[in-house]
Amino acid sequence: MFARIQLTLRQHRLETIALFVLCGGLALAGVIEAWRLNSLNFPHSCLQDGRVVQYWYDGSSAPTACQLASKKFYDLVWSPDMSIVAMFEQILPFIVGIGFGAPLVAREIETGTAPLSWALAGSRFSWLLGKIVAVVVVMVPLLLVAGLAADVREGALVPGIDPHAMFDSYAARGVFFVFWGLAAFLGTLALGTIFGRTMPAVMVALIVCVFVRGLWEPAWTHTILRPFAVEADYQWGSADLFVYNSDQLYLDGKPWNGDLNQWFNEHQPAPPVMATPDASGMVPSSSAAVSNAQPVDFGPPPQPITYVIHGADYWLVTRLECAVLLAGSLFCGAIALFWVGRRKPY
Repeated sequence: MFARIQLTLRQHRLETIALFVLCGGLALAGVIEAWRLNSLNFPHSCLQDGRVVQYWYDGSSAPTACQLASKKFYDLVWSPDMSIVAMFEQILPFIVGIGFGAPLVAREIETGTAPLSWALAGSRFSWLLGKIVAVVVVMVPLLLVAGLAADVREGALVPGIDPHAMFDSYAARGVFFVFWGLAAFLGTLALGTIFGRTMPAVMVALIVCVFVRGLWEPAWTHTILRPFAVEADYQWGSADLFVYNSDQLYLDGKPWNGDLNQWFNEHQPAPPVMATPDASGMVPSSSAAVSNAQPVDFGPPPQPITYVIHGADYWLVTRLECAVLLAGSLFCGAIALFWVGRRKPY
């Protein structure tokens, strides 16, 4: 098996080198960007719910220390290099997975070396399994390093919150790098085994990955994660994952079925009461003559209850989603292993 792993990596040396360069380079870039943010030493007294507030000011007054620190922070957050790093963190697992999965079998079929490889291996199943193990052994640690660097960068963006206790970009960092990469790799491998051509496998895999990644989080929050959601406070925490708002309106924590417009009309402040002239036609000048009604604090209006998943459940959600990604990956790998046994060598 070890010899087969070495042979596979030698056959795909360009993909292996690209994997090291991409993962290592992105991990280094993520750590550098986190260091640049941390080096600003943003005052903790200026944080709100663990986040850096965007303070705006005009030239009419001197800016405060928090306003100046916030401007420096967000100038760096919105800089082009930070945006480039964030963009590559989104797509790196898919680039790695598709880049390795597409040619692993399809290239040998295209070049006509598949029959010889299958004959020398003795078993098509063991031949492909050795290739899969070779890629996984190299890919998983490198993607994990890049994902952890993305965690470090995300933690620097929100200096008052643990990145493993909030859901900001949670599916585009950390261990998700590994499971997205495995899903893209084994899914593309199955397509390459079925098509027997590298380019069609790449094109279909790109379309599928864009579709799945774009719908992943909306589908999870609106369907699978709904049973795990809990009722949020009137103002839920900034680290929580919003799931949905209930259709039922609530007032003071109780179901309310009234008319919302009528409620607002009834709770508007009364108009000013003007004093009436006396017999001489003069308006009394006493302080009580004119009464300007003041707004009354009636508390929050009727509203739908918000349901969220608290940041403390970050690892619960992560384990659940990664388990589904792993199951999908193994299913695609099983398809590839099954199909290579039925595949004609052309």
